Amino acid sequence: MFKNYWLVAWRTLVRNKIYSLVNVLGLAFGICACLVIYLITRFEYSFDNFHPDRDRIFCVDFGAHGAHFNCVPGPIPAAMRQEMTGLQTVAAFRTYAADVTIPGSSHSAPGRFADDGSLIITEPQYFDIFRYQWLSGNAKTSLTLPNSVVLTAEKARKYFGNLDPDRIIGRTIYYQDSLMVTVTGVVADLTGNSDLNFSQWISFTTIPASFLKQKIKLDDWSKIDGSGQVMVKLSKGVAPSQIDTQFVALAKRHYGKDPVFNAILQPLSGIHFHREYGGFVVRKANLGVLKALMVLAVFILILAIVNFVNLSTAQSMQRAREIGVRKVMGGSRKGIAVQFFTETLLLTLAAVVVAVLMIQPVLYLFADLIPAGVHFRMDGATLLFLLLVTAATTLLAGFYPAEVLGKYQPTVTLKGITAVPDGGKVDLRRGLIVFQFTISLLFIIASFIMGSQLRYLLHINVGLKTDAIITITPPREQERGGVTMNLQGEQSAPSVMPGKMAVLADKIRQHAGVEQVIKEGAPPVGFMRMRFGGGGLRYSDEKMEVSQHYSNEAYVPFYGLKLIAGRNLLPGDSSRELLISETCAHALGFADVSKAIGQEVFVGEFEVRPVAGVVADFYDLSFHQASLPIIITHDPTKEIVIGVKIAAQRMTAGELKTLIGNLEKDWKTVFPGKPFDYSFLDEIIAGMYAEDLRNEKVINVAMGITVFISCLGLLGLTIFSTERRGREIGIRKVFGATVSNIMVMLCKEIVLLIVIALLIVTPMAWYIMNNWLQGFAYRAPLSGLMFIAAGAAAIGIALLTVGLQAMKAAMANPVKTLRTE
Repeated sequence: MFKNYWLVAWRTLVRNKIYSLVNVLGLAFGICACLVIYLITRFEYSFDNFHPDRDRIFCVDFGAHGAHFNCVPGPIPAAMRQEMTGLQTVAAFRTYAADVTIPGSSHSAPGRFADDGSLIITEPQYFDIFRYQWLSGNAKTSLTLPNSVVLTAEKARKYFGNLDPDRIIGRTIYYQDSLMVTVTGVVADLTGNSDLNFSQWISFTTIPASFLKQKIKLDDWSKIDGSGQVMVKLSKGVAPSQIDTQFVALAKRHYGKDPVFNAILQPLSGIHFHREYGGFVVRKANLGVLKALMVLAVFILILAIVNFVNLSTAQSMQRAREIGVRKVMGGSRKGIAVQFFTETLLLTLAAVVVAVLMIQPVLYLFADLIPAGVHFRMDGATLLFLLLVTAATTLLAGFYPAEVLGKYQPTVTLKGITAVPDGGKVDLRRGLIVFQFTISLLFIIASFIMGSQLRYLLHINVGLKTDAIITITPPREQERGGVTMNLQGEQSAPSVMPGKMAVLADKIRQHAGVEQVIKEGAPPVGFMRMRFGGGGLRYSDEKMEVSQHYSNEAYVPFYGLKLIAGRNLLPGDSSRELLISETCAHALGFADVSKAIGQEVFVGEFEVRPVAGVVADFYDLSFHQASLPIIITHDPTKEIVIGVKIAAQRMTAGELKTLIGNLEKDWKTVFPGKPFDYSFLDEIIAGMYAEDLRNEKVINVAMGITVFISCLGLLGLTIFSTERRGREIGIRKVFGATVSNIMVMLCKEIVLLIVIALLIVTPMAWYIMNNWLQGFAYRAPLSGLMFIAAGAAAIGIALLTVGLQAMKAAMANPVKTLRTE
């Protein structure tokens, strides 16, 4: 009996090739999109989910002045152990950047290795929180003594070759040529994805026993070190909120009644979705985008199922006699339902096979949007997902056709008339078309608005020259993360050997094609810009947040800044004046910015400097944030970046490549063994919106898929509609209707349905996209023309889809369709 169901289903699908092809393609695209998003979601949620007791592991989120970081002041870990309850384990660690030298290296690998971001300095409790398999040494003693290091098996092989782990114990490693440590343990490599993907652990007791104590202040409550992090494991039954409450009391004890310090716990499961936590070489995921992708997968699958239901109900007219014959021959509604579920299952299985075959090309085609670690393999979880999708699709897509077709009465269906009035099915099909294009229009509108906003961001005049400027960032010679900030908001730059910076700048000036070279604290625009507290007039109690730029008198002409009052900074390292932006002058209370000249302004908490000039406003942050008042000061100790203006318009591509090569040679002369770190300023600006650009690409892909699936269904319905209305079209032609009249008749309903979909989606899209735009402090206006353009685009695509079939039907010879009448 079941063989008969499969045989009839196969014959039906083969006989209706177009119907089968449209359904298989629609379902395949929907299932493929779902499968890709499932693979991405599974990969992103797999990070650090393999640790025992992971629900009790948290990291400390430190905050001051409204900003939150993963880093904490040095004394916090010890204070937490002494003054807080409910903490089973507290482990402090610090990221550290250092090249590696293996003395007397005898294996084939070289004896010197560049920093790869895998090194931290940690307390031994780290291995109480995160359990590793110890191949040699042990968790209790391996990191108790100063100048000890534990390696993973892979790192040990890299440094010492294929030695047995026990023979590696006692070997010597030099970090940064000056920190000598001894290997005291080897652990097995992690087998799962982790943001804490470290492979070298130096003992925390090394800090007070070495030169590191000069850089790492473990007893300074006022300093927020950019490399220090704390992981905790809560006691059983303790809620994170109980610890958060104790942080408030801890802050009051050490910072006074109104502390600027605050801290909360962040779960281990959330580390992968916060770029501040864990390591510095791991790609982080955006939780909001991931959730949006999951919603998108559901929408796309629903569209594919809607297509199936639409085409199945449209085809039901052609199968009315078949149902009648089946019932006359003793067929039951249950048997008919099983028949149609079998056909749906066969189509769905075919779609799943096509979807699986499409996976690898899709992963390759959209490699820039898909995380590098996402791979397709037919494991148990993937197979279960496909089975669930197959079952859900079969049930949802097969239920309505089986229910409707099972109600046909043989007494009338054998006469060619359906027992269920067709009007109901027509209304359903119209509603489903409206639903499909509502979803498609939502993505079209989102694509238009996102594209408009990103064009606005990337092409607006930011108030300074950004073309043909190269930014060179010197290597960090201390802890990775490098930046230290006190609780008053003042930032200190890492030591980068100012003498070497000056030497590098002088070398660069000698090359042909270099127009100007300056030293600065950071690129004038980009993520390196930081907020600082303490700005304000000397004799005023009001303070404000400012963005501080460090450079000299060359800064204004180099970036084409416009002086609107006063004068530029004077040459010389002894200059103690500063420049402020127009917004800063207004924030200080001067409606006439020229009145700010000569006023003394705080730089940080205690230092004051007079205002020499006021420059026109320029944007130095991402447009996601409101522009801050800007202060430009000269401090040679904090000018750690080199800006190079080149004559790009007068250079060929080959000459530019040669110049970059010469800059790299200069770099290697000054910083041997360090990777050459440079970027063009306009690339830095574009990088601030990299995530927005990726999101736009995702929306564009989603738009393409939804429109394609909707048009597939529309094409299938048009083919069935023109076949069913063949006699009507023939009669109309006999009575004088032209080809254009027939085409308008066949297409006007589609246009009307899309207009209805546009009216439905407009308020929804306006609300969603207006909320999205609120994430930008500066944004392009939300124009109604974008909604009209989206509707016009949808109508145009739909007419292109159905137009050819409509023209074919309109040009058909009426003799062929009416000869049986």
